[in-house]
Amino acid sequence: MKVVVIEDESVAMQHLQLMLQELSPEIHIVASLDSIESSVAFFSTKPAVDLVFMDIELGDGQSFDIFQQTSIEAPIVFITAYQEHALRAFKLNSIDYLLKPVDKKELSSAIEKYKKLHGDQRQQLHANLLSLLGKTGNLDKMRSRFLAKAGTRLISVLTDDIAYFYTRERLQYIKTKRNEDYIIDKRLDEIETEIDTDSFFRANRQFIVNYNSIHKVHTWFSGKLKVSVVPEAYEEIIISRLRAADFKKWLGE
Repeated sequence: MKVVVIEDESVAMQHLQLMLQELSPEIHIVASLDSIESSVAFFSTKPAVDLVFMDIELGDGQSFDIFQQTSIEAPIVFITAYQEHALRAFKLNSIDYLLKPVDKKELSSAIEKYKKLHGDQRQQLHANLLSLLGKTGNLDKMRSRFLAKAGTRLISVLTDDIAYFYTRERLQYIKTKRNEDYIIDKRLDEIETEIDTDSFFRANRQFIVNYNSIHKVHTWFSGKLKVSVVPEAYEEIIISRLRAADFKKWLGE
């Protein structure tokens, strides 16, 4: 089995290589790469590779960038230090993803998955993976929690517990599903890039709402929409006429 390892931390690279060789003697590591640049150069030669272990965060960017510059015909096992909600969906469409530090049992499981999929299903797996990458190039950025403040206390709030984000009097807040308000040191523009857009929608300049917190949607003046949420917001949430079509599509129109 010809394997490529892409990892920019030398200690992690050596540890992974050692475990691979211990778990499966038939594994032959044909390349050990530590950057997007070296990976693109390697795969541009169209090498014969069976399986790739790929760290998501590399020194010169995210490994997703590799797919924008060259093609990889082999299935991928992604490695990440971050356990985000989006990655759980990602796991269903790839061989596997492994959390750092890589556990030997999980690594063994990933190898066994590859062996079971090797054959007729391999090409379909690759197609699914590339399709997913095209939609979710920033999966590793999606947060499972946000750090917020309540007075002098720092509080870690799970994304699943957030009803909506909002701004008020130049401050940004999290409203939890338990009707708690916490200040967060992030602008909504920044938050918007770090959340799952299947679950959250940027309603306007003041609000990002969670799908599960929407109570009612009403048609409003001039093609606008009015959204009622639970817990109740401090002001009406109005979606502009220009945003209304995207919002209805997001709801499932």
